[in-house]
Amino acid sequence: MPRRICISQSVKGPLMNWSKREWREATKWFTKKGGGNYTMYELKEEFLRMYSEGILYIPYGDCDNFDPKKGCLGHEVP
Repeated sequence: MPRRICISQSVKGPLMNWSKREWREATKWFTKKGGGNYTMYELKEEFLRMYSEGILYIPYGDCDNFDPKKGCLGHEVP
């Protein structure tokens, strides 16, 4: 049976590779849980916190079959 995989974002990749400009741009994509945007420094701090807790991937949007160490585990498509 075919499977759909949701897109996700690596946590380690940006920490290792993003420039200051890329962190600034990323503040448009990620919002705080209570609402509002991160500053680029807050966003990088949040990624560092997640990585220190063992979170390797974060989902883009809603995914009901998501593992923070592996990403989306897939969804069966009829």
